Amino acid sequence: MRILTLSLFLLLSIPSFAQGDPAATEEQYESSYEWRVRQERLFGVYIPNDLGEVFNQLNQLSEASGRENFQRLSEQGAATKPFFGLGRWMSHNWGFYGGSRLTAYLNQLNLYHPDDMTRFLLVMYHRHLNKKPLDPRPVVEGLLNLRREQEQQQVLDRGEIIYEESRTLDSIPGGR
Repeated sequence: MRILTLSLFLLLSIPSFAQGDPAATEEQYESSYEWRVRQERLFGVYIPNDLGEVFNQLNQLSEASGRENFQRLSEQGAATKPFFGLGRWMSHNWGFYGGSRLTAYLNQLNLYHPDDMTRFLLVMYHRHLNKKPLDPRPVVEGLLNLRREQEQQQVLDRGEIIYEESRTLDSIPGGR
């Protein structure tokens, strides 16, 4: 399937700005985070404050044909197909890793992982375009359940021993 015009437009027409060097200490990270969540713009990019502003920004930054293609996707498709295009643009430019006022808003909804934030916004924008209910609770719940399942599967895949016990028997049960 064709790459969404929306994703392509955003990736090619909006400059990506370096997010700066990572903090070397916890104190530097906290200081940087506190500054970032108060900023309306980071590295020249406007940071939405809530879902309404996310929708407005995505509408302003995209072409009608891209929005129509995105709107025609299934909800599952909307959460996955543009993830590495539009989703990565949002994650990088809206500061999902280093913090921003949008991440502070999403944290209030119990979303802390940048991939969960990205998928949440993609699903909610898809619902907005399709005039579906925008109740965030079921979407957040689904994302958090999926995150837990993925983390449990990673533990199983690594074969990590959770508990180990050794016992010494004084005699063999059954008396032989």
